[in-house]
Amino acid sequence: MIPTQLVPLPSMGVIRATGADRKTYLQSQLTCDLVKLPIGQWSFAGHCDPKGKMIAAFRLAHLADEILMLMPTSLLQADLPALNKYAVFNKIDLLDATESLQRFALIGDDALAPLANWSGDANLRHSGDAIALIDEGRAVVVLPAGQALPEELAQLPQGEQNDFIASELLAVRPWFEAQHSGEFVPQMVNLDAIGGIQYDKGCYIGQETIARMHFRGGNKRALYVLATSVDATGELQLQLGDNWRRAGTIIASVISGERQLLTVVMNKELPEQPQFQLGEHSATLLERPYPLFGQ
Repeated sequence: MIPTQLVPLPSMGVIRATGADRKTYLQSQLTCDLVKLPIGQWSFAGHCDPKGKMIAAFRLAHLADEILMLMPTSLLQADLPALNKYAVFNKIDLLDATESLQRFALIGDDALAPLANWSGDANLRHSGDAIALIDEGRAVVVLPAGQALPEELAQLPQGEQNDFIASELLAVRPWFEAQHSGEFVPQMVNLDAIGGIQYDKGCYIGQETIARMHFRGGNKRALYVLATSVDATGELQLQLGDNWRRAGTIIASVISGERQLLTVVMNKELPEQPQFQLGEHSATLLERPYPLFGQ
């Protein structure tokens, strides 16, 4: 059994949106449908360029007085200027709120038990000024800087940030750094499969490409998770007959115990029993814990 741990997340940044137009402005920018996302809930979301390439993917918390977007700090540096590009014409303030907030994750086999007495019955719970974004059996917790942790969290053993990243990769979430910003259409990292794209919402940046990929079946790639040796480096390859070919693009990797985990954007159609290698080491395809959109 994996014990419950509280994991500080120094590499998770937060963009805060406030102002009277925050909801309508972000509705015109993001892949998720803020009109249908109730206050007190959160969703995965993406922000794309006009060509439909994803600048950032993130967790978006819809709160009463603000909207928070949680993502790797390197992505924040790429996405905040892009989000602010047209904000001057709207009553909205978009700011880097990372230093004003504490960020943690709850992981482990019984990770949600400490939140049993927190308020909220949806995927977002709160206790005082602290909020918890529930994602399956894990949670991301945010509270103001300088504020003491709730007792039920303060007494937990603390883990390492890589433990959370490993849980992200095993859950096949679109965790990636700025080097991959602008590289993929959001369906290629399964953003629709985890609820981060609503195809029936109105116009937003990049929608034309994203909708065309969906309705015309243009997307041929998906996000997978693999495990390999901790020493493995190099290019991930897939065996096709007697030959080895480049398998796809590794967007994240982390050492977890005695193995290395990788999330990789690859073709949706793979051989029945695919064989992979990373450098001189074999790599094993792990099960994705959810079906792809429409499957």
